[in-house]
Amino acid sequence: MIVGGLGHDDGRAPAGGPLAVVVEPANRKLPAIATRDARIMALAPLIDEAAYTTGIDPALLMAVIDVESGGNAQAVSPKGASGLMQLMPSTAARHGALNVFDPKQNIAAGARYLSRLLQQFHDLPLALAAYNAGEAAVRKYGDQIPPFAETLAYVPRVIDRYQRYRSVDERQGRFLLVRRDGVQQGN
Repeated sequence: MIVGGLGHDDGRAPAGGPLAVVVEPANRKLPAIATRDARIMALAPLIDEAAYTTGIDPALLMAVIDVESGGNAQAVSPKGASGLMQLMPSTAARHGALNVFDPKQNIAAGARYLSRLLQQFHDLPLALAAYNAGEAAVRKYGDQIPPFAETLAYVPRVIDRYQRYRSVDERQGRFLLVRRDGVQQGN
């Protein structure tokens, strides 16, 4: 069982405090989705900190981490993107991550980058497309989602996971008002 995770609350999760994840019994293998969700939800304090400093909904950051790395801080893509938010080395450095495998640095840099993309494109799907395919690709295709199979699959996957994490946040009392572009409006 996961306490304070996705939809199960038997009263053992702390009220208003950081999310606590308890897995029982230790010898029982959890489905892969539960394990991934538990890894991502365990990052909530770091995600909340980055969300607060950038004004991005924490659920959006969770969704990007989920789709990009499945919560694996050591993930490396074939193209060289690394860490939880799968940052390319130059993007990581530009946004302040000296060690892309450090979860705090990676999440903070990824949140700063995503915040800049949201400000630049004023549209969540376009910002996500730019996060995946690059800003130049979005501009090249007339500020539309580029017709790349990976990007066309990526954007709806992140949005789907974003909606899922938003519903978890609502159940956990972490609801935030967020505009369509993914930027926080209130506490």
